[in-house]
Amino acid sequence: MVGRLSAYATGRDNNFNLVRFLAAFAVLWSHSYALSLGPPDHEPWVKWLGYTPAGIAVDVFFITSGFLVTASLLRLGNFKAFVRARALRIFPALIVMSLLLALVAGPLYTTLPMDEYFASSTTWKFIAKNATMLTGVKFKLPGVFEANPMDVVVNGSLWTLPFELRCYLMLALVWWAANFAKSRTLRTFTHTLVIGTAVMLLSFWAAHAVGYRHWHTFRLFYFFFCGGAFWLFRSHIPLKGWIAIVMALVLAVGVALPKSFFWVYPVTIPYLTLWMAYVPGGFLRQFNRLGDYSYGIYIYAFPVQQMLVASHPGITPMRLLAWSAACTLVLAVLSWHLVEKPMLARKERRPARMVQAAT
Repeated sequence: MVGRLSAYATGRDNNFNLVRFLAAFAVLWSHSYALSLGPPDHEPWVKWLGYTPAGIAVDVFFITSGFLVTASLLRLGNFKAFVRARALRIFPALIVMSLLLALVAGPLYTTLPMDEYFASSTTWKFIAKNATMLTGVKFKLPGVFEANPMDVVVNGSLWTLPFELRCYLMLALVWWAANFAKSRTLRTFTHTLVIGTAVMLLSFWAAHAVGYRHWHTFRLFYFFFCGGAFWLFRSHIPLKGWIAIVMALVLAVGVALPKSFFWVYPVTIPYLTLWMAYVPGGFLRQFNRLGDYSYGIYIYAFPVQQMLVASHPGITPMRLLAWSAACTLVLAVLSWHLVEKPMLARKERRPARMVQAAT
């Protein structure tokens, strides 16, 4: 129907590449302060809102991922094909990044002798864990970045990727389990996803309110499954300018009154993200021709910034932002054209089996 999300969510004519590109650079901008000055509380907005541009950017990633990955799962309608598609998107670039950091950057920046560096099990665990994420993330390399303000953490941005993989797995398992309902598969899948989204939102609010240390777990699962719910109900969700304005005003009130921020933010940012992804048109759509550089920016920005901080002690956040943005963009472009895009081309080509939206 005209004006509904379903009318926009067809084909590849959208702003998802641009939205994710800007989100990736928001992470880079936010980290420029923490990595050059030290504690994360130097990042923008954190003293006012208790949140950072990097945090909002990660939420945008999870919203868009939930939306698009749910669409992919229902289009494929096959557990194995879905796992293969996700693996080709995530792991090849991770493997290359892990090898480059451990075998090239690490030896250049370690304070240890080369034989000791390569004899350390930490070096090889770094590659094994970060190339797969199956058993968590390894943040340290022996003797690397020990004198940096944010010491020894080689690639802190990777912490979100295990959560992303768990979201994929949980989504696929819910779909697999729903298939036992046979003729009611989509209805069962939809009900389960909606209930899960609501539970995660309530848990997010409650955990943040009581200061639960791991409240980010509920936050990330909520935004991912909220994105999935938007896909399922796309034929019922209007994308209107006036709704976006109301959402933006409510969010602005939350920013102006920080105590209310976490109550209004989770229910406004998903709609605003998808409105930005589909409604603004014109020259913005030309960005799609460049490629999807957001993943490369995300996985390379942090180590590039750490290398610049180690090479230029006392570097200011703005200089770090400028230099790291240029260097990271080059790596992201190479990652997309030499690794990510060729791997995505290997996806099994089969007739699409689109499952209709929930009614």
